[in-house]
Amino acid sequence: ILDKEGADVLARTAADPFVVVLDERGRQLDSLKLAELVEKHRIAGTRQITFVLGGHAGISDVVRKRANLVLSLSRMTLTHELARIVLVEQVYRAFTIIHDLPYHK
Repeated sequence: ILDKEGADVLARTAADPFVVVLDERGRQLDSLKLAELVEKHRIAGTRQITFVLGGHAGISDVVRKRANLVLSLSRMTLTHELARIVLVEQVYRAFTIIHDLPYHK
């Protein structure tokens, strides 16, 4: 299953300019650093940032190697459903930081 999912992810992200794989072994960023990363890519003209969350079996090594960034939302293992919610909230928070909106404060 992991190999099949990995091949599917690679096929879908082949042309994507910046791929972030979510994995508990990845690099941890606080909300401000995530906002800086998003803003850096916006200014550079990156047309898309693709976030990849694994399924129940996790992420294959080939997908992890394809990533431009392996990011950890937490050192704890999260269900992929919960990880999606945390990711969406953090991306929203990043944009509120970039636009100096009061949500983050």
